[in-house]
Amino acid sequence: MARAGRPVSRVVATLVLLGVLVCLHLFPDRVDALYSASIMLLTCGGAALHGWTAQRSTGRARRVWITTTIGLACWGYAEVSVGIPAVVTGTAPDRTLLANVLNLSAMAFVVIAMLSIPGAPRDRFARLKMLLDGVVAATALAGIVWMLVLEPLIRVKGASPAFIDLAYPVGATGVLAVGVVLLAGQPLRQLSAMTLVTTGVSVLTVGLLVEIGGEITGDGSIRPWALDTYLIAASLLVSSALAPLPDDHERDWQTAGGGLLPYVPVAVLYLTAALYMLTGRTLEPPVVWAAMIMTAGVLVRQLLALQANARLTEDLAAQRAKLVFEATHDALTSLPNRAMLQRALAALPGATRAGDPPPADGLPTLLMIDLDGFKSVNDTLGHAAGDQLLVVIAERIRGAIEPLGDVALPVRLGGDEFAVLLHSGGSPVAVELAQDLVLGIGTPMSLDGHPATVGASIGIATHGRSERMLHDADVALYEAKARGKGHYRLFDERLSAAVAARQSLEADLGGALAGDQLSLEYQPLVDLMSGDAPRCEALLRWNHPTRGRLTPDEFLTAAQHVGLLPALDRWVLATATAQVAEWRATDPEFVVSVNASAAYLASGTLPRDVRRSMEKHGLPGSALIVEVTEGSLIVNLEAAAGLLRELRELGVRVALDDFGVGYSSLNYLRQLPVDVVKLDRSFTRELGTGPDAVILVDGVLDLAYRLGLETVAEGVETEEQAGQLRDLGCRYGQGFYFGAPTPPIADHPPSVGDGSPHYPPPASFRTTPGTVNPGSGGRRSEAAR
Repeated sequence: MARAGRPVSRVVATLVLLGVLVCLHLFPDRVDALYSASIMLLTCGGAALHGWTAQRSTGRARRVWITTTIGLACWGYAEVSVGIPAVVTGTAPDRTLLANVLNLSAMAFVVIAMLSIPGAPRDRFARLKMLLDGVVAATALAGIVWMLVLEPLIRVKGASPAFIDLAYPVGATGVLAVGVVLLAGQPLRQLSAMTLVTTGVSVLTVGLLVEIGGEITGDGSIRPWALDTYLIAASLLVSSALAPLPDDHERDWQTAGGGLLPYVPVAVLYLTAALYMLTGRTLEPPVVWAAMIMTAGVLVRQLLALQANARLTEDLAAQRAKLVFEATHDALTSLPNRAMLQRALAALPGATRAGDPPPADGLPTLLMIDLDGFKSVNDTLGHAAGDQLLVVIAERIRGAIEPLGDVALPVRLGGDEFAVLLHSGGSPVAVELAQDLVLGIGTPMSLDGHPATVGASIGIATHGRSERMLHDADVALYEAKARGKGHYRLFDERLSAAVAARQSLEADLGGALAGDQLSLEYQPLVDLMSGDAPRCEALLRWNHPTRGRLTPDEFLTAAQHVGLLPALDRWVLATATAQVAEWRATDPEFVVSVNASAAYLASGTLPRDVRRSMEKHGLPGSALIVEVTEGSLIVNLEAAAGLLRELRELGVRVALDDFGVGYSSLNYLRQLPVDVVKLDRSFTRELGTGPDAVILVDGVLDLAYRLGLETVAEGVETEEQAGQLRDLGCRYGQGFYFGAPTPPIADHPPSVGDGSPHYPPPASFRTTPGTVNPGSGGRRSEAAR
């Protein structure tokens, strides 16, 4: 209700003020009484209102309202001293010296309040601009006041007028100049306390100058107009207590809607001087000096404005360039983005047709690059490390294309995908660049002290048909990733059908998990010393509804591409532990091995999943072996070691699969908690080729023995290989010679000879006396060596 009534009260107060102003002109014989009653009511009531506002305020606001209260109180006392006699007698007496001093003091206090509300500009250029506006306004007003007030006043009062006679016009001129400048830096459309106080002071000084002019000319008709301005000024000052003070940002002086206000006195000065000279009078030196100083101030102000405009133009150009850069470049790596690549593709020459000779400098070529292993780094080391890796890769791409100059455009497409557009050069240059990129990107790096390595798969499209280059390069990239990490592939039309088939396989994978299409087959691991098969490895199979039975080599790449490897590994773990629980009912020591992919390790849930499966089926940790490959460990060795330690705390053994094919094999044996080493099948395959292969296998077995690790040889295909491995001291063998992977048989673990008609009876593999030292874990005794 209070807020709703405030506009009504403002309208009523405005109408009352307008009525009083009109009455001053309608009843000239009652001017003094009407004015005195009105001004006493305004100033004394205003002092009370401002004092009440000051009491309710704090900080800077309280200081402002205390100052205005004192100013209005001085003004009110001065008006009361002459106003009461005027109301009683109808004629105002002359002001006493005290009244004049109080009037000047009131002006001083109100000016102090006016100056304490706004803040000085924070910018050096804006402060200089404010100063020049003040000089221009002050000198222009000084010239006007000299011609209209001071020169006539001196002519009337004599060469040495009284101080009080000069104090009013001189003080009013200075205050008006300040008021004009302050109004020029305020948003005039906002009715704030700062605007009301400044406007009130400015109107007051204008009225004072008008009244002095009327006294000099002796024109009594001017006085009511001067009294009007006093009443308006008092009303503005009083109502300022009801308006909000500006906040810190709004307090700052800045040229707003009143930016041209300081130049109004300039126009008035020139007009007054022209009229002055048209009457045949000569401009006095003070006017000439004021005009000269004012003109100099205007020129300097305009020069500064030109400089500011030039700087603003530069800033706008820089901002526009920044926006264009941000729209066409990647924020993280500062490489051009997909939008800029599409522009560059659209700007390529027209499409080439079949049979057209290629350009002399070679066809345009697009290389699309996808990082292998980036997700594992991102998941294990965190997104900050992932971003750091992307920046490093971007720098390596820049370094690889630097010799090509402007011919090559590096691009980040998004995520872990990059591209390079070669405007010329054709496939020879593209292939050479792809080789450099694969080597450069695959170089190990350190991310905040953590070693990390990613690879690069690259698809290349070289045909000059810009509208298809992105699609064809993506198809070639897909095929390159299907070959494994660190490959590149050139697009040809035959790829489209192959990629379409692989994408169809990816689409079917989701249904395989949900549609009971997956199964496990188990291959025995044979103890070469006893001929028994106390272990087996669980191997995944996909019974595809149209393609038949698929082995992992046929679909794991597709599963990796769509991110289903962790889900597949969890299914294998759950199914294998349930099966081994059945087998251990008849063979309590039987053990099953399952594989864990790099993606499963990176997910971090492997130890938890193993623990839950063991608890669900009541199995001890010794019933399970988890096999990891070197490729799954290389992304973050420290994180992988932590996960493997958690498995060992559960009693689960860890096997290092495909040992010997990576460059960090020995480093893994030193840093990782491994129990079993599975020799890659390449070692077994080379056994019959010569003595060097035997020496190499013997060295690896000896190393494992000295580290206390069990050994398993993969890929055993012949009796000769099995015998050599046994003689060299390898504990376990696995391969088609001992048994092919077969579906599970209830209550019957896979045994020697299952699925393999070539395996001899276990007795033929019994050790002969003195050949093996039973305490050596399968390694030959020193006597046998």
